[in-house]
Amino acid sequence: MNKNNLNVIYLQYFSKEEADQIFEELEREIEYFLSEMATVVIYNKRYPVPRKVSAYGDKNLTYTFSGNTLPTKPLIPLLIKFFKEANRFLKEGSFNYMLINRYKDGHDKIGSQKDNEKDMDPDSAVVTFSFGAERTMIFKRPNFNSVKISLKNGSVLVMNPPIKEFWYHEIPRERKKKDVLH
Repeated sequence: MNKNNLNVIYLQYFSKEEADQIFEELEREIEYFLSEMATVVIYNKRYPVPRKVSAYGDKNLTYTFSGNTLPTKPLIPLLIKFFKEANRFLKEGSFNYMLINRYKDGHDKIGSQKDNEKDMDPDSAVVTFSFGAERTMIFKRPNFNSVKISLKNGSVLVMNPPIKEFWYHEIPRERKKKDVLH
C-alpha cells in the first residue's frame, strides 16, 4: 500500500508452524530490561512502559525515545536471522539495532507515535515482525481516514519513507485479547 505517503508492505512471512516455533524460542532467549529502565516521559512525568522491552544490536548503540535511552544487548543467533531477513526490505544499507516489544495480553499497548527520533535514520524503513496473538496496528494522520492492519502471527510489516514524516501509528489496548498465543 502506498497512498497519501502511507508506504507500507504487509506480508504473511512465516508459516504458522515456523511462527509458533520462533515465538517459543523468543520466549526462552530474550532478556528484557528491568521495569526501572522501561519508562517514558510524557509531559514531564515519568511512566512505566505498558509492555516489556529489550534491544539488541551493534555494540555501544543506543535508542532514545520519550526520555528513555535503551542500550543494546549483544546479538544472539536467532536475532541475527531477523537482521538478515529485515535487510531484504532495504534498498541500501543494513539494520544495526533491534527494539523488541513484548505484549503479554490485550492490556499492553504502544501509544501513538511516529518513530522519528533523532537516533533513527529518517530515510530508513522500519521492519516489524510479529509473533503470538494477533494485534492491530492503527495508522493515523490529521484529515485522513485511519488505516488498520491486523498483525498476524508470523507476519512482517515494513514502513517505508516518508511514512515517519506524516503518519502516526499505535497498537491500542484490546482488552478482549487474553493470551499471547492463539
